[in-house]
Amino acid sequence: MAEETLDTQLEQIRELISSGQVEEATALLVQWHIMDQVEIYYRLDEDERALLLPHFDIASLADLLEEMENEDVLEAVADFSSEQLANVLDEMEPDEAADLLGDLPADQAEQVLAQMEEADDVIPLLGYPDETAGGLMTTSYIALRRQTTVEQAINFLRSISPDIRTPYYLYVVDRSRKLIGVVGLRELVTSPPETTMESIMVGDVISVQTGTDQEEVARVMTRYDLTAVPVVDSQGVLVGVITYDDIIDVIEDEITEDVLQQGAIEPAPVIDRPYWSQRFIDVARSRFPWLLFLFIGQTFTGTIMRAFENEIQTVVALSFFVPLLIGTGGNAGSQTVATVIRAMALQEIRPRDVFFVWFRETRVALLLGSVLGIGAIGWLFFWGIEFPLAMTVGLSMIIICIWANTVGSLVPILASRLGIDPTLISGPLMSTLIDGTGLLIYFALAVLLLPQL
Repeated sequence: MAEETLDTQLEQIRELISSGQVEEATALLVQWHIMDQVEIYYRLDEDERALLLPHFDIASLADLLEEMENEDVLEAVADFSSEQLANVLDEMEPDEAADLLGDLPADQAEQVLAQMEEADDVIPLLGYPDETAGGLMTTSYIALRRQTTVEQAINFLRSISPDIRTPYYLYVVDRSRKLIGVVGLRELVTSPPETTMESIMVGDVISVQTGTDQEEVARVMTRYDLTAVPVVDSQGVLVGVITYDDIIDVIEDEITEDVLQQGAIEPAPVIDRPYWSQRFIDVARSRFPWLLFLFIGQTFTGTIMRAFENEIQTVVALSFFVPLLIGTGGNAGSQTVATVIRAMALQEIRPRDVFFVWFRETRVALLLGSVLGIGAIGWLFFWGIEFPLAMTVGLSMIIICIWANTVGSLVPILASRLGIDPTLISGPLMSTLIDGTGLLIYFALAVLLLPQL
């Protein structure tokens, strides 16, 4: 739906609510695509949301809650009785229902489970951590035996009319329910009726175990271009399936976390909430710790300039080129960090490659720094700057670029080896570090090369 249309529909919903026609507003809202419903729901204020929710039918409410962030779902169902919540959870996908139950207080979750009709599908999922394959998987999948024929499989699908997200993958299991193969719908519908699953299945099944980290699951699905991946236990027994939409959510969360950390923002208070539903105090709390840390770090830059106060007073022109040098160094370091972190995320770089990464980035820095340094010398000479000072700026440019690339290439890898998220040391933090050390390089060279100092 176009942004203009969304704005128009939002105004219609608000007008109906303000005029007391809440049922009509709800009926209008549920006619739209589910993602548009979520967008409009988030744009409404809390009072308007509270008026709308009781008028949703169970199925529509379940669809809405499945697409919302966990904290917002908890707020939405805070006043629901155990019976109401059980009815809603029965309509949700097992993995989504398990996520919500896992966030409820233990006694409330127990009461809701006791009243659910589909509790058996949800209970097995509650024992897995959220950020593992077991926590992501759904128990809604189709498993067949190896001697099942194509005709039997198609008749089975017709009889159950599967309301699941991945009916295009059929999994083949043995008597112990161990995963032994997978059949795509294309192979199913194009094979003769008497053909068995064993004859058309792919036996080398790509799967993950229940304890596999969600980032590794995302890498597996991306690497092998899968729309779903089966989850097995330590014995190879099929216990669930992870679908592409769950992995898209994982990738989105990981990217969001990295972007926030690169911007020196603590992800925890805001990562699970859309922009317009983030509370003012949470936004401030997410930014303040790193802002304070960077503020303290920037005092290092001021300390260095103060240490060379006499030199700056003697050659005032030294201060003219400080923004140029620290800006170039910060940008060079940020470029290197971004390149290295991306390569690490794609597993193109491993910790043992640290020396080769450094050597490669040093050569790049030498080339770039030399071009920029020579350009700076020519530019300053054209400006009428004395040659010793121009040479100081040019050489500083080269050395700062090499230093920035060295820091940018080594620190993320070393951070990873120490179990620290590399994105924590990128962005503003890296720039702050390179700013201070870059100034130290610049003024030290000035003392060596400028005779008047």
